[in-house]
Amino acid sequence: MGDEGGAPREEGRRPDSDTVAETRGGWPRLRRRPLWAGMVVLALVVAGVGAFVAVMASRGSTAGTWFKTSSPKLSVSVAAGCPASIGGYGDVVNTFAGPPLVPAGPNAGLICQYGEDLGSGLPSSADLVLSTSLDRAQAQQLAAVIRQIDLAPPSGASSCPAGFFGAVTVIGLSYPGRADVGLWYSTSGCQTLDNGRIGAFEGGNPSFYQGFETTIDRLSPPAVSYKG
Repeated sequence: MGDEGGAPREEGRRPDSDTVAETRGGWPRLRRRPLWAGMVVLALVVAGVGAFVAVMASRGSTAGTWFKTSSPKLSVSVAAGCPASIGGYGDVVNTFAGPPLVPAGPNAGLICQYGEDLGSGLPSSADLVLSTSLDRAQAQQLAAVIRQIDLAPPSGASSCPAGFFGAVTVIGLSYPGRADVGLWYSTSGCQTLDNGRIGAFEGGNPSFYQGFETTIDRLSPPAVSYKG
């Protein structure tokens, strides 16, 4: 699930020592110190303004685009059912630009859980573990919750459990008159939910871990949990 997401922002930093030395050497001795100090202050001010603008832009109309999608991408079809394996796939094909992550009013849905546990407590593969079909009412309930998820980028330090290969849930929603919409839900590590273009982050996001997770776990109870 599409357009690529934006990369994390880099905070403003002081010029490195080589650059400072070159700047110093270009001025007479008596003017060297005040001009060098003024240039550093100016550079920090400009960098700070740039970082502030980047933060503001990330929380504006491009909500969710901080997320980086992966390839190859899986095209989700509710009518076709869950693929037997998602081995080789890294995300879903985007058919809905958003935000939010999905349109309102689906008429059916599908939840596909992957990451078989052979007794080690870790997923052994990307094979299908559980397939759950959703009727119209259930699909609309899930879509309504997903549409309420905050798509703000992660902020501050996050401490996440280990992420495991194959621990993924694929969600499909079908709509009258438009292509099905797929979602890729990484269920271990720093959990994320995305539609192949934009994404949401679980950490520090009650709309994710209380609203979305509570609803999807009720509709399709986790066959195997890697959520730590």
